Amino acid sequence: MKAVRALALALALVLPGCLPVAMLRPPEPARGAEFSLGATLMPNPSGGVLLLPYLAHAEGDGTLEYNLSLQWGLRGGVKVGLAPGVALDAGLTLPPALGEGADWSWGVPVVLDGGVILGGGGYYLSPRLHLLGVPGGERGLAYQLSAGVYGGGWVAEVGALGAPGMSGVLFSLSAAWRFGTAPEAP
Repeated sequence: MKAVRALALALALVLPGCLPVAMLRPPEPARGAEFSLGATLMPNPSGGVLLLPYLAHAEGDGTLEYNLSLQWGLRGGVKVGLAPGVALDAGLTLPPALGEGADWSWGVPVVLDGGVILGGGGYYLSPRLHLLGVPGGERGLAYQLSAGVYGGGWVAEVGALGAPGMSGVLFSLSAAWRFGTAPEAP
C-alpha cells in the first residue's frame, strides 16, 4: 500500500512537468505546416498557479499529421484522421532537463499517450490515457479529458488531468494562436 501512495504522490508532482497538459489540436490533421504559440494556466501542486508556455509545430497532408510540441516536456506525436471530425492521436513525451537539480540516476521518465479527438463545428472533445514510466522501472497510468473550441487562427481548451490514487484532478485552461495552414472550423 505504501508503494501505491508513493506512486500517487510522485504522479501528482510529475504530471504537470512531464505530461502534455494542453492538447490544443482539433480533429482535422494539418494540411501543410502549422505553428502554434500559447500558454496554459493550472494550479501548482505546491500552491499558487503555474503558467506553462506552449509551442507547437505540425505538418500533414490532411489525413496524416506529424507534430512536435514543447510545454515543459518535449512531445513528438502523430495524428491520423479516420473520418470527418474523428482522429486518433498518439505521442511520446520526454521531460525537461531541469538543470543541475535534475537527478535521473534512476532513469529518464517517459510518457506514452494516446487518445481519440472527436469534433465538429469548431468544437472538440478528447479523452486520452498516459502511461508514465521509467524504462525497466515503475509505471503509472494517468487520464485526461480535454474540451476545446477553435477557429482558423486560434484554439482554446479546458482540461482535466488525474491518476488512480491521486486525490483530486488537476484542471487547466489553455489557449494558442495558430499560424500557417491551421484548419478552419467547419
